[in-house]
Amino acid sequence: MSANPANLLSQMDDIRDLDPISIFPLAPGWYGLLVVFLLFIAAGYFVQIIRDRRENSWRGDALRSLTALDERLRPDTARDVAAELSAILRRIAIKKHSRAECAGLEGKAWLKWLNLHDPQQFDWESRGKLLTEAPYAPPGAKLPPDRIRLMIEAVKHWVDG
Repeated sequence: MSANPANLLSQMDDIRDLDPISIFPLAPGWYGLLVVFLLFIAAGYFVQIIRDRRENSWRGDALRSLTALDERLRPDTARDVAAELSAILRRIAIKKHSRAECAGLEGKAWLKWLNLHDPQQFDWESRGKLLTEAPYAPPGAKLPPDRIRLMIEAVKHWVDG
């Protein structure tokens, strides 16, 4: 029995109601992997933000300490303020450079090191002698507050630089 081609064609039906292909034709497992990957990237980003904040928090602490010193500076407190300024400056230098590089320096060597590493090129060797002399001054010694205030401003610029 031979089949009539027209009869066979009339028996065929069109393919209908197929789901449209999505933009991202991935299996569900790939979506899960993509979510995990994005979570790892976000976690790394937040860890970096926390590290940056922790690394730079010393700047805010140093500026607050320097501002408090500036507010406390009077002729009768100049000796103590100069001694504290020296300690703050040493902590800043250690943080910006390294403990091995600057922690053991004293006197003229310390002032020379400050001259070499100050981004604002403040003349520490001539203007900063009070840093090395103030701790050894007698308790009632009158030190010039304007020179100490000038050093406080120089240290503030050093923190920002």
